[in-house]
Amino acid sequence: MTQKKHDAISEILSDYEKLANLVLNQLDGVKILLQSDQQLVGNDRLEILELKEMEQKINKLEVKISEKIISAFALYQPVASEIRYLIACYRIIISLERMGDLCISISKLFLKTTNKEVYSNFSGFILKMMDLSIEMSRRSMLSFLNKDMELAKWTIKSESVVDEFNHKMLKKVAERAYFVAQDEKILISFITIKEMVSNIERISDHAANIAEASVYAVEGKDIRHHRKKEMDEKAKNSEIE
Repeated sequence: MTQKKHDAISEILSDYEKLANLVLNQLDGVKILLQSDQQLVGNDRLEILELKEMEQKINKLEVKISEKIISAFALYQPVASEIRYLIACYRIIISLERMGDLCISISKLFLKTTNKEVYSNFSGFILKMMDLSIEMSRRSMLSFLNKDMELAKWTIKSESVVDEFNHKMLKKVAERAYFVAQDEKILISFITIKEMVSNIERISDHAANIAEASVYAVEGKDIRHHRKKEMDEKAKNSEIE
């Protein structure tokens, strides 16, 4: 029983690593798309098709891992530390699957941003947010795999940086959109960019969720509500400013 349990958990972690790599490839694909010339619409649509194919692989693997985790609970009676690890892994794969969904949403919004000049005004800012969100995702995934709490803590702290990026970016979009409200097409591009930035910010949220799950797996501490309280306080302070 002990060996079978060990093998089952090892297999789950191996599948987790595969899923993590798929999501990272998906994130890198979105970054490449955001860097592309919007005039090359055909190439962009091909890139999105590849992202969608990868998303299907992500969805299937997420379901497969979920079923294996449930089976491990039912068949092998894991001890407390193993239970924490399996619960953390279950929470993480949900966040990974949602990251994949967000990648597709961002790619679709990119194609909707038809005004190249509007996008170029914000592209540098958008790419900085994307870079940081990808790095947070990478480190959070490694934190669980390697039981590295320094990576987890870095990810959680970095979330506030992305939040601040998001706050400043949305403020700029709102200010500029106000002055071009008479041009419907340009206004739609501003609104689309706003949605795109919000989706990138959600990727960083999920990276932080993964880091929190890593802390729970290794240290047995559930810090989700503590982080939520800090985020609410920061949001209130931003509104006051």
